[in-house]
Amino acid sequence: MDAVIEEGFSRLTETIAELGEKRGTLEAEIVSDLSGLLEKMATLATPLVGTLGNQFLEKSKQDSKGELYDTAHYEKKMVVLGRAEEPVNYRPDDPKKQVQKQFCVLTEDGNFAELMYSDDGFIIDSYLNPLTPQEAIDLYGPELLFMLYRALHDYGNLQEELVVALDTTLAFIQQKEE
Repeated sequence: MDAVIEEGFSRLTETIAELGEKRGTLEAEIVSDLSGLLEKMATLATPLVGTLGNQFLEKSKQDSKGELYDTAHYEKKMVVLGRAEEPVNYRPDDPKKQVQKQFCVLTEDGNFAELMYSDDGFIIDSYLNPLTPQEAIDLYGPELLFMLYRALHDYGNLQEELVVALDTTLAFIQQKEE
């Protein structure tokens, strides 16, 4: 009986090792084309960005109390996928403007970009720097895939809750009318 247990245990360890190798191969294959996966996810998500995204500040003036006025927003909506821990020093469009905040976004057009904000104490303005999916992965990491998935997942759950609430409301109204 001991030989049977030993043989089974040995086979189990071999199977685990084989699965570990296969997992490593599959992970390497996925990692080798994260930008392709991100691009496909963005293509599928793009029709929803106009609904689940937000309009972001493009330019504004700021009074001495920090209140904004004369604000302008980007016409198209965007979904924020990541934030740079250390923003670049200066904007590509104007080396005199220092970057205070920098985000990776997916635009309503299905493009990736860096949304860079500068603030000189009076004027807050921004620059939308286009990125390829590969550049987005290189600069912001593979977490972008998760953030895009999470944005759609959360939006889907909210839509599901809304439909349930509407069904409940309609059932209540119809019951009251009878």
